[in-house]
Amino acid sequence: MPNLVEWFSSLQWDRVLPELVGKSLGFLAGFAASWFLLFRQRLNAIARMQSGDSDDFIFQMHRLWELPHQANECVLLFRNVAPKTTLNDLYDNIAVRDFLKEVAENTSLDNPVLKTEGTLGFEVLNDAMGHIAGLLAITPFKRETWLFVMTCEDRQVVRKKCIRCFLIRPDDLNRFLDWDWCVKHVQVEKPWHWFRIVALHRIACVWKGEQEMAQAESDMARDGDMPLVDRQVRHDRIRMISVGLNDGERPIGDPHRIDWESHVDKLQQLGLTLAKPSAMPERDPEPAEAIAE
Repeated sequence: MPNLVEWFSSLQWDRVLPELVGKSLGFLAGFAASWFLLFRQRLNAIARMQSGDSDDFIFQMHRLWELPHQANECVLLFRNVAPKTTLNDLYDNIAVRDFLKEVAENTSLDNPVLKTEGTLGFEVLNDAMGHIAGLLAITPFKRETWLFVMTCEDRQVVRKKCIRCFLIRPDDLNRFLDWDWCVKHVQVEKPWHWFRIVALHRIACVWKGEQEMAQAESDMARDGDMPLVDRQVRHDRIRMISVGLNDGERPIGDPHRIDWESHVDKLQQLGLTLAKPSAMPERDPEPAEAIAE
């Protein structure tokens, strides 16, 4: 005990106390800053979720289901065909993530296709195609030719803004090229799915342009040309892929005919003049079950 008292008395308290207090305050300040940053990060994550912004990557199949006993009448079906993943999980390169976020922000309902130009865009598109092709390689369904396109729809018309990779048969996408036919003959499972018909119509227009450009390039190409890397500077953003998907999907509930007249103003605000009230079909009355809901 005397030794302990003597040790305490020998300490230079004029130096010990300031150091002890300084280090304690530094520790408390670091702890408070770390807690604040984690708390702020959590608040930002909640705010992003509430605003609809997301880094999710979703793969969706689209098909037109012919309504029985109604000639030339179809219902648009779209279903998720793979587990949801994220931008960070799919691309480990930080620069690629930043590139995708930038091109996603530059999309709109008028042009929902991601502008994946250049060699970097070519590789980004190939990686996404390879991912879904690998996931669907073990399905028991018959393989068919589908079209693959990376999209990000306008935040003004969708609840959740994220990158969606569409899969659709070439024949079905070709039918979406005729906007008058879309307005008159395509129904949906839910009334708010109208924006997906607009997106598919715009994608069909892009596909037609790419086909015409590919044909022009094919006419000018020589058989002896090598597939050089420089060819990736301009590549098709809508690509063909061979996968097997369930062909037995059916509509959920009664289909809805879209009241396009109510969306004319919204489309015009977005810079789209696709439909006119005079060209729109009359709206069918809603089923009694839907009215009750």
